[in-house]
Amino acid sequence: MTLADTDAISKEAALAATADPSSWSIKTFLNMTLANVAYFDAADAAKPATAPGYEPSSFNHKYTKLGGHNYHYVEEGDPNGQTIVFIHGFPDLWYGWRYQIRHLASQGYHVIAVDDLGSGETDQPKCVGLEVAPYSSKNLSKNLIELLDQLNVEKAVFIGHDWGGFIAWKVGMYFPERCHSIISVGNPHRQPTVEPVSPTSMAIENPLFAYMPEFEQPEIEQWFDANTFAVAYFNLLYGGRPGTNAQEKQYYIDTYTRTTLHGALNYYRAWKINHQDELPYVGKPYTVPSLLIVAEEDQVLVPSYVRSVPHDLFVDLEQSSIATGGHNVHTESAEDLNKELTRFLNKIFDEKLKIPKKKNIVQQKENKVQEQLAAQGVPHEA
Repeated sequence: MTLADTDAISKEAALAATADPSSWSIKTFLNMTLANVAYFDAADAAKPATAPGYEPSSFNHKYTKLGGHNYHYVEEGDPNGQTIVFIHGFPDLWYGWRYQIRHLASQGYHVIAVDDLGSGETDQPKCVGLEVAPYSSKNLSKNLIELLDQLNVEKAVFIGHDWGGFIAWKVGMYFPERCHSIISVGNPHRQPTVEPVSPTSMAIENPLFAYMPEFEQPEIEQWFDANTFAVAYFNLLYGGRPGTNAQEKQYYIDTYTRTTLHGALNYYRAWKINHQDELPYVGKPYTVPSLLIVAEEDQVLVPSYVRSVPHDLFVDLEQSSIATGGHNVHTESAEDLNKELTRFLNKIFDEKLKIPKKKNIVQQKENKVQEQLAAQGVPHEA
């Protein structure tokens, strides 16, 4: 099975949504995927095995309580390095960042990758209808800041993909003083508005988002049992595509079979709460130095949409692009994304912030200044 073959379902879904959003249902395409699972499994089984050091068990797993919920995260790299926090999208896990975790840890950064609330080994609070307060972007942002507090980290770079990009932008909006920079892969920052933007409004604005109103409805969770839903969704996302083999795909299927998609779907249901929280920020400048990376072959967050979203309130926004790799560019074109992250992070720490990438070097410089002042008899605070 070729990559062109595996693209066929997602392309057909996009065409159907564009032609008539009112008649479009993602259930149709999940069923199409289920009918072709044998082909996807054969294609994925033919891929190379997971390289040593990239198996889920090879990472350093940690657990803590944030916002009253049990969180799972992975921590790698130098504790004295500047902190990078990865936030995954829907439906993904910390593991989607495996190539970036290893890459940036090898460069001396202190790297964190969380399982978002509702996913993986992090708690999945059960909610009814649109009463989904635990999943509001403000509460999710607070949880990540609490993690920094627990780790004694003053500031971090937050990097998100898909929904993770949405949350990363909100961290920068709500807590700019805790952010060195925000990097979003594929997902632009939608500036707060006076009027709410519902999933239905998003679908009208962009027919490729026709799935959003469906995700808002509770009926979607009754379409399939947990395992069938996971098999369908992760074959639709990863089946036959580069960057994810059979073993890695099965890790996702097994995890979401255990947790279900309920928690992850609640992100789509939090739009009313998010709108109320964001009203005080309407028209305010976005001050954190930021990078938006456009995935040129993204089938969901297509480049034309990403570039059309207004960004006039940014004080410091850079845009770049990755030429190859689809929506999951972080696995499909991991090397290209890694190079772009390295380039921008070097620029942030060396040119813009002018601070070393290792925090202990910062402290050493501060200590040296204090020693020089003391030698000159200049009083200073301890």
